[in-house]
Amino acid sequence: MTAALLIAAHGTRSPQGTDTISAFVDAVARSRSDVPVSLCFLDVSEPSLRDALEATDARPLIVMPLLLSAGYHVSSDIPHVVAGRSDVLVARHLGPDPAIITAVADRLAEARSAERGGPLPARSAQRGEAPNTFLAAVASSRSSARAEVDEAARLLANRLGEPVSVLPLDGDLATTVAGLPQRSDVAVYLLAEGGFLDALRVAMNGHGVIAEPIGTHHAAVSLVWARYDEALGRVR
Repeated sequence: MTAALLIAAHGTRSPQGTDTISAFVDAVARSRSDVPVSLCFLDVSEPSLRDALEATDARPLIVMPLLLSAGYHVSSDIPHVVAGRSDVLVARHLGPDPAIITAVADRLAEARSAERGGPLPARSAQRGEAPNTFLAAVASSRSSARAEVDEAARLLANRLGEPVSVLPLDGDLATTVAGLPQRSDVAVYLLAEGGFLDALRVAMNGHGVIAEPIGTHHAAVSLVWARYDEALGRVR
């Protein structure tokens, strides 16, 4: 048994971010050609989740939140839109899964290699030094989302073998970045380009290394299908 897959991305006004999400969805579709895959958005862009549900006759249908944290869209928005639709299932969102941490770590390694000619050795947390590796993530008022970002930072620290602190993407980023240790490295807990990453790049302005967003990393693509299969198991 199969079900159609509707990927629900956040949406962005960034053309580059939209292109990245489209490329990601194309990669998902190519990796399992027997499943119909379509894209909708939860904010800013169109079609909306509600409009996409009305436009497709494919049933059963699995909605995949292309989101890293359990914020408003995961906790409230999506459940409200699909309420009462017994033939529509919602898969788990992506983070903080080890596959996502793999992708984030790989993007950081790529940025370090490009900037410095190779990865830096792991830093010891025993020397009492302030950590200078950070995980940039969108700030949320939801405790569930904040807890997941904290968990992502912990998992990344374990993966890298060095301390990692969360760098919330809100408020006066220039002031926040000015308070960071010199030559800070920033991993990016974002799927695609957009206003948050643009603001961070401006604020960093040579202060240190900034990784690219996750984008079409193979681990993230595989995770979408793992979430799909998990949800499909509830249909059978």
